[in-house]
Parts: sequence; C-alpha cells; structure tokens
Amino acid sequence: MRARQLLLLIPLGACQTRPSATNVVEQFYATTIGAQMTGAPTPEQLATIAPYLSDTLRALLAGARRQHDADAARSPDEKPAFADGDLFSSLFEGPNAAEVVADSARGARRVVSVRMTYRGADPPTTWIDRVVVTTERDRPVIDDIEYGGQWGFASKGTLRKSLEAALASPPPT
Repeated sequence: MRARQLLLLIPLGACQTRPSATNVVEQFYATTIGAQMTGAPTPEQLATIAPYLSDTLRALLAGARRQHDADAARSPDEKPAFADGDLFSSLFEGPNAAEVVADSARGARRVVSVRMTYRGADPPTTWIDRVVVTTERDRPVIDDIEYGGQWGFASKGTLRKSLEAALASPPPT
C-alpha cells in the first residue's frame, strides 16, 4: 500500500505551477524596492531581477548600464547617464511600497496595475503605474512599465521608450 501512495504522489510533486503575471510583478517590486535600486542596475542587480524581465527589457537595461559606465569613464567629473533615479516607477525617488490592484488582458499580454506609495513625503505620494507582462519560454516576464504619475516632474511614457530614446542619442562630445 505504501508504494502505491508514493507513486500517486510523484506526479503531483512533479507538477510545478507557473507564476502568474501578478506574482512576477509582486516579486519584481519586492526585489527592486528591497535593494533600493537607483539608476541603471549594476550587473549584479540586473542578474537578480533578470528572471522577471523579458529579453528585450533586460538588453535595454544592460545597454543603459554600459552607457552609464562609458559616460563615467569618458567624463569622470560629470554625472553619467542613468546615474540615479528609479527607472521602474513614475517617481524619481521610487516607491517604498507596491501593491497590485488589477490584472487584465491586453491581447496576448497582461497589464498589471500597481499602486505605488512613497512615504518620504508628507502626506505620502501614491500613484498607479502599469506593468506590461508577456510570455517568453513559457513563463510570464515584464516587458515594459507604463508610467502613470500625474505630477509635473513624473516620468512620462514607458520605460522601454525612455531607454530606447536615451540609448539612440549620440553620446556628448
């Protein structure tokens, strides 16, 4: 009887559930907020968040770090591109907390709405950013972040478009 029970448990244990878009976004923000990432992620930071990112977004972030490092080497007395500021939310200082408030379909993708909170202001600042999640290699990954902050100096547009535009600009001479 015992051997039969073990055989029944093996198929159940072998099944692994795929994380949802919501899980990926929650884990991503727990990691980035916990590490207080600012500016272009270092190679170590990028390795930490890479499992949550699409290949395209990961390559853009790696390009941003290369640009940062090249700027720093070229002009060590000047602030390099992507030196600081939160790339993953509308607020330069970044959130202290992130809470998923909705998860909806947009074609083959998911859009996860995240309520961000920054408690360094009085009163705290809150806003909604939207995280676009796609599927690569049969797993959900973050492909873009749509900035939703409504104040004058909030990041506008999307993370991918911001990175693409900055990386397409020729470096200063």
